[in-house]
Amino acid sequence: MPESKKNLNKSPDKISSMFDEIAPKYDFLNHFFTLNIDKIWRSRIRENLELFDFKKLIILDLAAGTGDLTKELMKLSPDMIYACDISDNMLEVLREKIKSNKLSTVNSPAEKLPFTDNAFDVVTVGFGVRNFYELEKALNEIYRVMNKNGILVILDFFKVNSVKAKIFNLYSGKVMPAVGNFLSKSKTKAYSYLNQSISDFLTVDEFITLAKKTGFTLLKSENNFLDVVNTIYLKK
Repeated sequence: MPESKKNLNKSPDKISSMFDEIAPKYDFLNHFFTLNIDKIWRSRIRENLELFDFKKLIILDLAAGTGDLTKELMKLSPDMIYACDISDNMLEVLREKIKSNKLSTVNSPAEKLPFTDNAFDVVTVGFGVRNFYELEKALNEIYRVMNKNGILVILDFFKVNSVKAKIFNLYSGKVMPAVGNFLSKSKTKAYSYLNQSISDFLTVDEFITLAKKTGFTLLKSENNFLDVVNTIYLKK
């Protein structure tokens, strides 16, 4: 079974310090590099989740970062949202962005979640799953904390070898690191890492196979952009 490669240092200490460093510029650069199209991808997740008949709705937004997806999920009027990340600075931005008594922030790695079994109706991971240190272990943890028939939504960049993807790889490999590292003043070259993490990751099919091994069932997979950005809907 393919796991994500180990060429990159994805230790929690490395990832948390890197995202702590770029947190102040993270939202601006995300929207700048995608021309705000990333907002459409997140709103599409909310629209799809609206189609499910949840009797109650407790959400875990894992690798929540600065909370762009969390903010979109708040429109579902959930009973509670837990925004979980390993970067304190990212969570600080999230708390400034979203003021709600139905929001709780938690600093925790995905591989060891501080929640009881069967706690969540929906778990989302927006642009974070490829940074997990131990992907299969994290998927098992997600499965554990989800209710029976719970929904897992993964939005991320996946490895692709198509011609269209090669065009994107030129942009993500040259333009994004140069501009991102400069504007964020990243000493750790965070935007070089973010590009490398895409080519280091799994394909969509490989990820789905790994998720099925964990016990998930595929509901559907949506290609958002050039086969590279995909949203995957899975059911426990």
